[in-house]
Amino acid sequence: MKKGFTLMEIMIVISLIILLAVIALITLNPKKQIEKSQDTKRKQELAQLSKVLEDYYNDKDCYPRPSEICYNDTGVIPCNICGNDANSPDFNPYLSQLPCDPQQPIKKYLYQVDDASCPSWYRIYTTLSNTADPVIASVGCAGGCGPEPDYSYNYGVSSPNTSIGNSSAPTPTPQFVECQPEQSVYRETVQGCNVCKSNYATCKESFPDIIIYSDLSCYILCF
Repeated sequence: MKKGFTLMEIMIVISLIILLAVIALITLNPKKQIEKSQDTKRKQELAQLSKVLEDYYNDKDCYPRPSEICYNDTGVIPCNICGNDANSPDFNPYLSQLPCDPQQPIKKYLYQVDDASCPSWYRIYTTLSNTADPVIASVGCAGGCGPEPDYSYNYGVSSPNTSIGNSSAPTPTPQFVECQPEQSVYRETVQGCNVCKSNYATCKESFPDIIIYSDLSCYILCF
């Protein structure tokens, strides 16, 4: 006589399968994996495009005009690059097809130049999904990059004679707070500076990326 599985055994097996599925989902995090793949694609495509634009410059003594690389050029700089768009210009023989942001049209590659007739420099901006990627700070976009006024991008490539960070949001004016003799102070281990407790607490709350400046007098340098 064959003995089948009991209801309890079946429930245990199903529970284990569900548990393993949840663990796999948490561990793998498909959304993060997709975003990571998209960011990798952005970096690779823009690195390749940057090399191609140098070849273009060596041939023509100018970088591509917006009309030669953007699908939506209207004579106003900047404009967008996407080879998948029906209006994208032919960029042969340099590239068979221009790159397109993997999340187009939600996210777009932005092309900026100094002169629409014969650009002497270019910048191409994009937005990485992983805002904690250290490459963002390394290219100078920790405070945002892109044309004024929104600086809504966080990564990009540029011609050798400029940089992506050149157009990022301006650095705020430092605010100095001097410790008064009557105020209580404590030792800041980062710079070995005596910092006013009351002022420091307020400053730290308002400016989490505080930098301590140490001199004969003790100051708090808030950004």
